[in-house]
Amino acid sequence: MDYDLSRIDYIISGITFPDTLKVLSGPEHKTQQKFAVGDKNGVLQCLSIKDEEPVVQFKTLPGKPITSLQIALSSGDSAHKIFAASGNEVKGYTRRGKVFLSIETSVSETITSMCVLGSDLILCSGRTVTFYRDLREIYSYVCEDRVLDIAAFGTPNTNRVRLLVLIANKGAMILENGQQQKRTYVSSGPTRISTPPTLHTSELCAFYGAADGSIGLIFYEESQLKSTCLVEGRGLGSVMCIGWFISNVGTHLAVGRHDGSIQLYLLNNDNFHEKPQLKYTYFCGEPVTSVSGGCISSNEPEVLASTFSGRIFALRSRRFAPTSGMGNISQEALALRRSKLETEVARLEKQTANEREKYQRNTRSFSAGVSAPPLLDLQYELSGATQDSWQELKLISAVPLDVLFIYCMNKLDIQTDSAAVLSICPPQKKAEDLLATIRCQAGTKRLWLRIRIQILNNAVVTEGSKVFIYVLPAGVPRVARLIKLYLPILPHYFKHEVTEEENKRGPWCELRVTGSFSVAEMTSWLSELLPRELPRPTASVAFARSHSLLDTILICKYQRGEAVFKSDDISAICIIKDVISNNAVKKGKRVEICCDTPKLCCLNAFQRIQEKFVVEHKKKMEFELKKALMSLDLVKEENEPELCNDYLKILGSSGENSENCFDDYVGIVLKWYDDWFNLKANNAKKATAELREALTKCNIDEIEIIFNMDS
Repeated sequence: MDYDLSRIDYIISGITFPDTLKVLSGPEHKTQQKFAVGDKNGVLQCLSIKDEEPVVQFKTLPGKPITSLQIALSSGDSAHKIFAASGNEVKGYTRRGKVFLSIETSVSETITSMCVLGSDLILCSGRTVTFYRDLREIYSYVCEDRVLDIAAFGTPNTNRVRLLVLIANKGAMILENGQQQKRTYVSSGPTRISTPPTLHTSELCAFYGAADGSIGLIFYEESQLKSTCLVEGRGLGSVMCIGWFISNVGTHLAVGRHDGSIQLYLLNNDNFHEKPQLKYTYFCGEPVTSVSGGCISSNEPEVLASTFSGRIFALRSRRFAPTSGMGNISQEALALRRSKLETEVARLEKQTANEREKYQRNTRSFSAGVSAPPLLDLQYELSGATQDSWQELKLISAVPLDVLFIYCMNKLDIQTDSAAVLSICPPQKKAEDLLATIRCQAGTKRLWLRIRIQILNNAVVTEGSKVFIYVLPAGVPRVARLIKLYLPILPHYFKHEVTEEENKRGPWCELRVTGSFSVAEMTSWLSELLPRELPRPTASVAFARSHSLLDTILICKYQRGEAVFKSDDISAICIIKDVISNNAVKKGKRVEICCDTPKLCCLNAFQRIQEKFVVEHKKKMEFELKKALMSLDLVKEENEPELCNDYLKILGSSGENSENCFDDYVGIVLKWYDDWFNLKANNAKKATAELREALTKCNIDEIEIIFNMDS
């Protein structure tokens, strides 16, 4: 197969949600297929492509936003049926646009995902999974957290259906007859799942895409539900959609990401556990909401994709792309295209003039009324902290942006990409606040910001930072959209882990809290500490997080009036203690706090990161040596090498600066030591100075002696 693909734009719809573009199956292999797309305006379109022009098969009137779209998975009469979910309602359409099904479900929240298997309809809304058979509700299951996606699998010789449910912060589980059967945890935070088209409907296996950009496999083996990571994230954008692209080479996993990239991974159909091969990458500049493969404009397969702003385009081989001269198109066809374009331009101009006149008439009216300008459509995502403590904000707009105003009551470090100019204003009332402006280049719809809390003079942070971002579009009406962000105190603890880690590690620093607080209040207090969503308040809550740099674990278990926190990071325990104490005082709650720290907690924690610490120290020394070598004026003569092989290797290495990362390790270990002495009410000044010197020199023996001496 030729992976030299080019982009062909087909149509522009309204703003699209994830998984709202589907390719309809054709009657035969390698025949032109139609596709359906639903948007935020509630418009469902079914189109085909003829002579490079879109042909509308049917188009519905605007209504509630279409949040999910599915094509029936079974064979027979329902193979070409289209199911669209809007709010709590599901409608079924034929290929010609006839409504054959309309059901208003009993769910109270918006349907975010659904699955169709024969006469079975499975809906996901909020935390609820609802199963319908022949339009009758069979059962409803309430999960621990939000349901992100779902896949249905049949069972041989029976009419039972097994559901693979993806749950936020919890991983995946198997649901059958309204009962949970098996469960697996995925720390990367999976967001989408998709079953291979070549898989038998009874084999429980699905690929997942995660929030950290990784790709993996969830499978049922030896009566256990398991998961394995096949492709590491490594800075890639979070996965928003997964589709399939089948060509003469084989089956490809098509992945659409939040950073605007589309990737094709070649799979081994005989062994899905084998690592996929990355064959192609395309960058479109805005989040990809849906991606799928099919024969759209010709008998050759192509990748069909939709973006956040509603652009529908295809990636196909350049051999089948139209030439710039359009020599294969007749004059009559060109004249017809021009006539259509002129008609469309005239219609848009008339519609714009009518809307402008209507707006001006309303602004001059003396009658009482409320002006309701359209809300600026934005999509944003705040990531967890990386190794250098930066949190990345990805901001996507449907229209070009002009200016962003950023305000925070605390000092922040801010960086932006090359598409904007950052200006930080001097503080006015107090030295701690921050006011910054970001002016975007013309046509900028995507912006990346890096933000981190600036800690002055090693001050103790007991509350997070609220950041207010006012986003102003380049067009009219000039109405700003306000985005409120909260930067937590422990931004590194964003990776989800299983609570069974409590039995695998030890000893733990333990914090026990008792008092008159509720589960909702404790969840609110912890939201100031930890990034991303926390589990919804229930009778009892238990979850675990891991540190992105140290791999330390934080386990939280609480119910009404009682909470237990365990971690091998003593600094995290101290911060949790201070935050809960301060919030309890503000709320007038009486709480009792008891902290238990083992004798060798600092030594045990350091031994877990010792290997990383030594590696980072080596990188720092090599970087400093490289700077010294580069400052020398070396003249190489023939047959007289001036440097040894080790120095030449260091000089030719990449210029990554790991000094900041090593300094982070030193600061973290010193903080452990200080917090240990603060809990024990001892004076640690002299020992801290000795420990700092030993850490800077990476003297492992001296470090262990200090920890053993003071324990």
